[in-house]
Amino acid sequence: MPVFEISPLEAIGPARLGASRTAARAAMSVSGFQLEWSNGRIDYFCESSIQLEYGPSDEVQFIGVSGNSQLNFTFKGVDVFATSAAELFSLMAGSDASGPHEFDRYEYCFPNQILTLWDADEQYDRQGGEEREVWGQVGIGNDAYAAAIAMRAGKNEL
Repeated sequence: MPVFEISPLEAIGPARLGASRTAARAAMSVSGFQLEWSNGRIDYFCESSIQLEYGPSDEVQFIGVSGNSQLNFTFKGVDVFATSAAELFSLMAGSDASGPHEFDRYEYCFPNQILTLWDADEQYDRQGGEEREVWGQVGIGNDAYAAAIAMRAGKNEL
């Protein structure tokens, strides 16, 4: 079973931030995951468990992954979908070096890594029989993605 390492600010497995849409699709294909469908600026692979979002210049600005039985995703060698949400949050917080972080089960972005966590819930604990909270999606983004998040957050506060 393939294992894709999550490398903040860089890549998740073969999917690299900053890659062109053509290069990203080719890299995923070489790794055994064909494009399944595309919707505007987003491509989906591996039963939609890998999501690539492209910016205005058609380069990857966000990579989001969800648990899937066809492959594993790791962060610092830890399987992110076999680890409780609180434990994974602590591991990622410890590697962000941006000060204290308070657990939020709905969504969180570690600013120095542009590393996102979304929707901690028991339903995503596919490996452990839905016994504990596991993140629904783990993602990484680039500076343009972080700016878009900040702008969206600012608009939501108005």
